[in-house]
Amino acid sequence: MKMEKRKLFHRLVSVEEGLEVLEEEQLLNPLGIEEVNLQKALYRVLADDIYAPIDYPPFDRSEVDGYAVNIKSVENADELNPAVLKIAGKVRIGEFPKIEVDEKNAVEIDTGAMIPRGTSGIVMEEYTKRKENEYVEVYRSVYTGENISFAGSDIAKGELLFSRGRVLDHIDIGILSSMGINKVKVYIEPKIAILSTGNELVPPGSDLSIGKIYDVNGYMIYSLLKAHGIESDMFGIVQDKEDILEERIRELLKSYDIIITSGGTSAGIDDVVYRVFDRVGEVLIHGFKLKPGKPTVLARSGRKLLIGLPGFPFSSLANSLLILLPALFKIRGTEYRAKTKKASIAVSFRKDIGRRWLVPVLLNSIDKKIYAIPFSTSSGSIMMVARADGIAILSENKDVIEEGSEVDVVVFNSFEDKEGIIMGSHDLMLPDILKESRLEAKLSYIPVGSYLGLELVKRGFIDIAPIHLFDENTGTYNAPFLNKDPVLKSSALLVRGYSRKLVLAFREGTNLRGLEDVLESGLRFANRNKGSGTRMYVDYLLKRISAEKGVDFKKITRELKGYEYNLPSHNSVAAAISQGRADAGVCIEHAARIYGLRYIPLAEEHYDFAVNRKSLEKNAVKTFIDSLEFNKIKKIAERYFGYIADSNAGKVICC
Repeated sequence: MKMEKRKLFHRLVSVEEGLEVLEEEQLLNPLGIEEVNLQKALYRVLADDIYAPIDYPPFDRSEVDGYAVNIKSVENADELNPAVLKIAGKVRIGEFPKIEVDEKNAVEIDTGAMIPRGTSGIVMEEYTKRKENEYVEVYRSVYTGENISFAGSDIAKGELLFSRGRVLDHIDIGILSSMGINKVKVYIEPKIAILSTGNELVPPGSDLSIGKIYDVNGYMIYSLLKAHGIESDMFGIVQDKEDILEERIRELLKSYDIIITSGGTSAGIDDVVYRVFDRVGEVLIHGFKLKPGKPTVLARSGRKLLIGLPGFPFSSLANSLLILLPALFKIRGTEYRAKTKKASIAVSFRKDIGRRWLVPVLLNSIDKKIYAIPFSTSSGSIMMVARADGIAILSENKDVIEEGSEVDVVVFNSFEDKEGIIMGSHDLMLPDILKESRLEAKLSYIPVGSYLGLELVKRGFIDIAPIHLFDENTGTYNAPFLNKDPVLKSSALLVRGYSRKLVLAFREGTNLRGLEDVLESGLRFANRNKGSGTRMYVDYLLKRISAEKGVDFKKITRELKGYEYNLPSHNSVAAAISQGRADAGVCIEHAARIYGLRYIPLAEEHYDFAVNRKSLEKNAVKTFIDSLEFNKIKKIAERYFGYIADSNAGKVICC
């Protein structure tokens, strides 16, 4: 059998080396210069320095409505001894004054009107009173130049306004128009085409069959470029077939300067992008010293640039921020300056030397120190990318990143608007509580499991950890885990939340009376991840079964098919059962109901909140605790199956 030719990675390069290669190949040079009307100059890049052709303001003008005076005429004037001056006339905005001010008269003047000759100050109208229409009483003195904006005081003729390479924003456009400039020379914008590749992709708005996913990257990359003032055109989805992809790219190269693809960039047999790039041009780089994002491809076709981004959304976004945007900004004639922030990393990392790790993080400020809290996510995660505040850059030169080490974070969400972080157990109702309390922008919520959330509160990195940890010894939830840990007990308190009904869920046609039936029937089980409260409860049930049968617990777990099939949320369990990947699993009633599963009740678990004591001074944390009050929770809980508001909701119940 003939083996298909397999092309592997060439030498991996750093981000900096990759951009240098493009520079050396002269693929990052601007495409030329054109002159555009000011109305079309927004987000365009200046190709020339611009100097002020006139002064601004172009003449001395009044900043207020009032009276132009010689300051000697109102010297020592006050309410008891007003200065009385003859009104010599009025200067209106837009006209040249023909009146002269002296020590015996005053000239009425509009805001923005040109200052008449002889004026040394303007008295605001509020400090005057007209008398017999011919005179004005002035009740205060003024200093030289008071309420006058002098010619050139804002912008001086000949002053450098903007340098070449500046990206013009709406304020810049206003300044240019104030100078009488109606056209500017800018660099020609590259024409950019975006393609998504993958047999698994379907466009949003179409039906989603099993095994298919909606196109994310095409829309995300298009919107990312748009947010940076870069126009592009989307050309939808192309199948992972070399001939089809090659035909499409060759056609686009006739009209476009840059082709951006996502997906199909690995060195596997089924990943076709780099092979097509090599046929329509020349692959320059296939592989970066990044994790994730290793298989990014850079190629050329004549003077045109081809960029192949990875298919997973986080990888695609990270590489867009580190490689795509810097390249595009260079071609547009400017520099990309990512918004970065220094932060202390909240956990230790052991990594391989030689690769730069890109880790999604939340940023949090506690005791005036900024922490970067990583959270586990796959490169294919969508919501984790949306919830992250940025990407921590872990150096390729280190194999161990110690907790507390300072790292650079590329920030892509507005950290300044946020007051705190909630990390812990997954819950469907919690986002609704944040929405009803108007805290969505103030408190970030990331489900990471009860144990990890509690540990992060204990170490002082986050503000609130939602937990539902079952204690086998007492048969109760949550409080024992704070009580038995002196550090946690002193650093956190426990606020009562609400209860959720846990059920054993299964498909129609299956009859189960309990977890023991799953074991005896040889059915496949969908388990929860280690560290979750549900996993602890499942283990508790299995230990009871092992005790009753006199069988070792480990033997029971080996006999339970799917015990090692660990899923991150209640919905994941219900979806696995609904789609036939498992026969049964433990989840909350609401998840079972929305997936149309049968179920039997198991228990009511308490979903409570461990709160960092240092965070109690934060307004958002106070508001969140107030939002847990019984009547508020009861109203929201009515929208969810199996949720119960506890009578002492929102009260401190421990420590």
